[in-house]
Amino acid sequence: MTDHTHDPVDVVIAGSGIAGSTMAAELAEAGFSVLVLEAGPERKLSEMVSSQIWSRRLRWAGPEVIETGDLVGAANFAMGWGTGGAGLHWYANWYRLHPDDFRVNTLHGKSLDWPITYDDLRPWYDHAQTYFGVSGDAKADQWSPQSDPYPMPPLPLSRQSQALKKGFDAVGLALVPNSLAVNSQSYDGRAGCILDGWCDAGCPIGALANPLVLQWPKAFKAGAKLRHHAYVSKITTDPSGKRATGVEYLDEQGARHVQPAAIVIPACHTIWNARLLLLSANDQHPDGLGNGSGLLGRHFTSHALTTIHGLFPDETEPYRGVTGANTLCLEGYDDKTPAKGAFGSRAWLAAQATKPNDLLGLALARPELYGAALDDYMRRAARHYGNMTVLCEETSIPENRIELDSQKDRFGLPAAKVTNTLPKDNAARSDLARAEGLKIFKAAGVSAPWAGQRAPMHMMGGTIMGDDPATSVTNSFGQTHDVENLFLAGASLFPTPGAVNPTATLAALVFRTAKHISDNRAALLR
Repeated sequence: MTDHTHDPVDVVIAGSGIAGSTMAAELAEAGFSVLVLEAGPERKLSEMVSSQIWSRRLRWAGPEVIETGDLVGAANFAMGWGTGGAGLHWYANWYRLHPDDFRVNTLHGKSLDWPITYDDLRPWYDHAQTYFGVSGDAKADQWSPQSDPYPMPPLPLSRQSQALKKGFDAVGLALVPNSLAVNSQSYDGRAGCILDGWCDAGCPIGALANPLVLQWPKAFKAGAKLRHHAYVSKITTDPSGKRATGVEYLDEQGARHVQPAAIVIPACHTIWNARLLLLSANDQHPDGLGNGSGLLGRHFTSHALTTIHGLFPDETEPYRGVTGANTLCLEGYDDKTPAKGAFGSRAWLAAQATKPNDLLGLALARPELYGAALDDYMRRAARHYGNMTVLCEETSIPENRIELDSQKDRFGLPAAKVTNTLPKDNAARSDLARAEGLKIFKAAGVSAPWAGQRAPMHMMGGTIMGDDPATSVTNSFGQTHDVENLFLAGASLFPTPGAVNPTATLAALVFRTAKHISDNRAALLR
């Protein structure tokens, strides 16, 4: 039974993170009436406290995600809860997919092709890096695709990067300044970074581009509205099933609300986009909205991550810098077949600022230590620790997927279940990268480097884009093939993941889709 029906809007968006807030700002500025529904609470800059414990408040606090396979554990860590979503604790590493990442099937007979090329997305990449504000050195980063110059120079080379660079130089690889959506100087009214290494807990000064200081001020000024504690549970359609009519959502007390809208845009995190479409099954779409191909939830991907650690002879000031990475190596990225039986690109993200404890802290880098051995290690690591992370590509296969589980959330709705098993040739690529990382650390003078366990990072796919309705969920604008006024925004659209962080590509796609919606206003608002 319906408890509350609200006045209709032009556009309703589910999710207030980077995808949702950017879409809201763009469409509101284009003259649409826009409402964003956020499942979590209101967040303010005053909640961005430099503490690992406080940073946990920004992470996922919604229903449990069931994860199975040999590459699991990213869901709760990667998602956000409240205004700005994961955009409040993201690391701001800013990279473009390479041209070959868009044609993996054509070039290698594996994975999938995108329905667009790098050149199609290039102008939107350029626009996004100006909008967000990116620091970096495009000349030094000779491997990244052609782009406009970054708006700001790079952050200074940290002592940790200087120590690591000796190892990269020794093995013949170039380590260069990282490209980040972090201000190296004042930009667009936002302060420059003070290099205190607390990005993971939020950035109250706005040096790191986050929705509270970037998108939401623009969206509110243009008239967009934001409603918190609004847990979107279903997308509704007309009797034909060809047009969405709005959404249903549940408030904190479990009361059901109906929000009519001419355009519906799920812009949640990857898992939640697919789950929402699956939850929205009806008589016309018995297997979920957008599932005419049978691929809704399929082709889920992540990045296989391995961290390399070591204690350097010289002091490294590991607590200084940014949580993302101070430096980068993409040399060899475009070689997706580095050895027989191994497949995929890899990227090295180096010199991440590290605090003493919590999930990514010094202590958990050596979880086997305790007592006096842990004390001795921590005393040395606090001054001499260094680290870097490798991201390796995961081939997009239909067996890795998002489904509905028999377990229910507090509202009685099926939980999301994610299956993610790394294909063998990707695992072999990850093993090669692990060996390469240990070699680099030894060449840098570390006597006994060690590697962490392989884990997933980032989540993509599940509502993949494509030209053919028989083999994809949406077209290249995120518009579902089956429901003409239902669009999706976010990394769930990615047919393949490459081996670099997804946010720059996610943002470029949002700007491209917003322009498409604006250009087709009359047909979509009918």
